[in-house]
Amino acid sequence: MSLPSVVGELTNFLIPASIFAIMALALNLQWGHTGLFNAGVAAFWAIGAYTASIVMTAYSPKTPQYPGHIGGFSQNFAIAALVAVLFAGLAGLLIAVPTLRLRADYFAIATLALAEIIRLVLVNAQSFTAGSVGIIEIPRPFDWLTAGDPGYSDLSMAALAVTVVLLLYIGLEYLSRSPWGRVLRGIREDEEATLALGKNVFSFRLQAFVIGCAVIGLGGAVYASFIRFVAPDQFVPLTTFTIYVMVILGGSANNRGVIFGAFLFYTFDWVSVRLKDYLPDVIKEKVPPIRLMAIGVILVLLILYRPEGIFPERKRTFPRVV
Repeated sequence: MSLPSVVGELTNFLIPASIFAIMALALNLQWGHTGLFNAGVAAFWAIGAYTASIVMTAYSPKTPQYPGHIGGFSQNFAIAALVAVLFAGLAGLLIAVPTLRLRADYFAIATLALAEIIRLVLVNAQSFTAGSVGIIEIPRPFDWLTAGDPGYSDLSMAALAVTVVLLLYIGLEYLSRSPWGRVLRGIREDEEATLALGKNVFSFRLQAFVIGCAVIGLGGAVYASFIRFVAPDQFVPLTTFTIYVMVILGGSANNRGVIFGAFLFYTFDWVSVRLKDYLPDVIKEKVPPIRLMAIGVILVLLILYRPEGIFPERKRTFPRVV
């Protein structure tokens, strides 16, 4: 029995929006709570997606039609997601150790350069990543349960993606409210004062950055399983700034806000694609640039009149120490 069309439309909305929300939560930990301008979100997203794809797919030898890729592991999604998290976190650690002490603008340049380096490696390391063709036939976690039915397959992916968002929200909300999270906000507001209080600023920043990169890698694993195909062109640097728009839109340093910002941002894309069928041909071709213009106008208005976002960070007050 096939699913109602309304359910199919809802699942096709929930999955990409949830993937965006995962990455927005990760960036919110790095930038919203800690003040680290990570301009290489696309790099860690790609690492997570490709790692999970290689772990999940079967061995694919080189043929005249397909360059092949390293693999042959055929593991389930849970193992692939765990390996993707570890590899993305390790990549974050390796880039952060030599660059985290740099000034904010230099650190942003370093992470942006990393994103482009990763993309070029994915394009040129054909025997490992299938080059520009990409990795195909990536399985989904519940293929054995859905028996190949695309509707139920999408429904299971939506349930997985939403569950991951909820679990991440609970975990990151707990961390942000803990003493560890308060130190991160202290670093963001006044690094020198936090140092004067005896906190190891470098260690806390490193922890926040690595955890954020690991979460982005998890988002890449969910994305690869959903789309069933990954290629270097999907991980361009523009992706990074799209996630920043979501965080700014919802309200940085507010986990609920950034989830709302991710869903709101994707709503523009989702609605505009469906509106095209009801518009005249002259306007239909202009929908994508009109959508971008609308998002830009909303972002400018927010920065001018509500720079803290739709849901601003909640200011915490504590009893005065006597």
